[in-house]
Amino acid sequence: MHSPVSVVTIVKSRTEKLCRLIEQLESCNPLPDELVIVWMCSPSTLSLAKSEKFNIVHKFVANAALPIARARNRGLQEAKSNLLAYINVDAIVDKNFISKGMNAWRPGSVVFTKVTFIPEPQWSLPYETLRQINNQELPSKDNNEIPSRKQEDDHGKSSDDSICSTVFFISKTDFKKTGGFDEGYDGFGLNDEDFFTNCRSLGFSLNQIELHTFAPERLNYRCPINHLLDFVRNAERYHAKWGVNPRLDVLNAYAEAGYINKDFETEGIHVLQLPKRDKPAVAVKSEAQNVESALVKQTA
Repeated sequence: MHSPVSVVTIVKSRTEKLCRLIEQLESCNPLPDELVIVWMCSPSTLSLAKSEKFNIVHKFVANAALPIARARNRGLQEAKSNLLAYINVDAIVDKNFISKGMNAWRPGSVVFTKVTFIPEPQWSLPYETLRQINNQELPSKDNNEIPSRKQEDDHGKSSDDSICSTVFFISKTDFKKTGGFDEGYDGFGLNDEDFFTNCRSLGFSLNQIELHTFAPERLNYRCPINHLLDFVRNAERYHAKWGVNPRLDVLNAYAEAGYINKDFETEGIHVLQLPKRDKPAVAVKSEAQNVESALVKQTA
C-alpha cells in the first residue's frame, strides 16, 4: 500500500548509504508515493536507480554542484505530494516511520523523530539490532544530539535544531510559507537552525514523535574547528535575522579555545586566530579534543 507522502533526500558521494535508504523505504509500511533524490553533483550510474515498489524521481544539474540548501529546496519544492518527508541519506529508520509521521502531522506543524547517533561501524546493522543495542531510551539528561527542551520557550533561537532535519514531515503548503531553506548560508552550519527558527516564527508547532532514527555520529559537529570561518559567518547572518546568537555551546567553545573573542555576545563575533593547518593529524585531533572539553564545561 502506498501513502500520500513524497520522501525527499539529497546525495553527493554517499552512494552506499543511498542504496540502503532505498532498501529501507522498500520495507516500509506503508510505502512512500515517491522518492525524490536530488543529486548535488554530476550524474552517475545510480542517477538512474529505480524501485519496483515506488517511483524514484532523480533531480540533478549536469555541470555544477548544488549547495545543500538549494538541493533541499529543489527536492521539497518539486515533490508531487502535499505531505513531504525529508530524510538524510544516511539515516536508519523504523519501517513504520511514514505511518507514524502521517498520524502525528497536522496542518501548521513540523513532525520530527528522535535521533541517536551511533559509531560508524554500527551503521550497517539492522534497525532492530541498533534499537536493542541502544535500548531505544533517552538519557536522563539531554545530550548534544537531542534538541533542548527549552526550544519551545525561546522559539528555537538558542537551541540546536540541527537534529530536526534528520527526518521531518512538513506539508508542501507550509514549506512554501517558510520560503524554504535560506540559500544565503554558505558552507557549514546553522542552516537547519535557521529553518526551524523560521518555522516557529510563523507559528508552526514542532513536535517530536516517540520514534528513533539512527545516524552515524560526527564528532566534529560538536565543535567544528575545521569549519570555523563558515560557522562564524553563518552565525553573523543568523544574528542579523533573528537578533540572537545561535548555538552558544559552539560559540563559547570557540571563545574558550581562543579562536573568537569571549565578549562576542555584546561586541559581536571577531575571529582572533585560525586553527593551525600545518600541524600533524594527531596534533589536530588533540586540539579538537581540547575544544570539545571546553564545550563540555560550558554545557555542564
